[in-house]
Order: sequence, then structure tokens, then C-alpha cells
Amino acid sequence: MIARALLAATAALLLSACRDSPREVLGEASEAAAGGDLAEVRDRFSVVTVRRLEHHWRLKGVRDADGWDELAAKLTFDGRPLEVTDETIHGDYAQVLAKAGVARRDYYLRKEDGKWRIELGAGRKFRKAAAEAAPKSAAGAPASAAQ
Repeated sequence: MIARALLAATAALLLSACRDSPREVLGEASEAAAGGDLAEVRDRFSVVTVRRLEHHWRLKGVRDADGWDELAAKLTFDGRPLEVTDETIHGDYAQVLAKAGVARRDYYLRKEDGKWRIELGAGRKFRKAAAEAAPKSAAGAPASAAQ
């Protein structure tokens, strides 16, 4: 009986640890931002983004904590977490839509070491992956191929 309970608890823990969709990552980042947990916010961003941001802040003479605080404000609306509404995934890139009041915001994520992370500047790569995934139309075929 104890062995079954232990096995069930272990399975539940493993399943919860595997949950890592782009919408969950953005939701967690937004909740952390609303709660003021800047370390948790930072953990939701890709390594490349963290390095770029912190380098940029150093060049401007901004403390990392102040930079993360300002960025965290963009993950909330009136101090509350955003309402995550939709996600679209193309390969290793994802777009997540969220509502901030009546405005819609889009966020882009990239899979990094098997986990989704927010990545600033990934919108272009997401659109490229979406275009590559789209079926090719017959109307776009060269005229010589139709003959």
C-alpha cells in the first residue's frame, strides 16, 4: 500500500515537472513578475536574452535589478498577471498571446535545452519557421512548371 502511494506520488511529480508549454512559461513569468520575484522572472528567459539584456544594462549604467524590475512590469498589467490566451508553435519557436486589459500582447519563445524560454527578438525566427511549415500553394508555382 505504501509502495503504491509512493509510486503514484513519484509519477505525479514527474508529470508536473514535464509540463513546460510556452503558455505555461509565460504565465509563470507573469505571475512571478506580479509577485516581485525577479529571480524567477529571469529564469524564464533564454540564456542569450539574459546575457544581451544584462550587457545592455551595464553599458547604460543600469543595475541588473532595476532592469529586471522594468522588464517585469512588461509582463504584468496594473500589477496583475497577464491573461494568457493562445499559443502557436512552429518547431523550436512559439508565439504566445496575452491580454493586458483590452490590449493584446505577443511574446515569443524558443526551445532551449529542451525547455521553452522567452527570447527577445525571436519573432522574426518564429515567422520564418511558420512560413517554412506552411504548405506550398500551386498558385505560387513557376509558370514553366504548369506547362
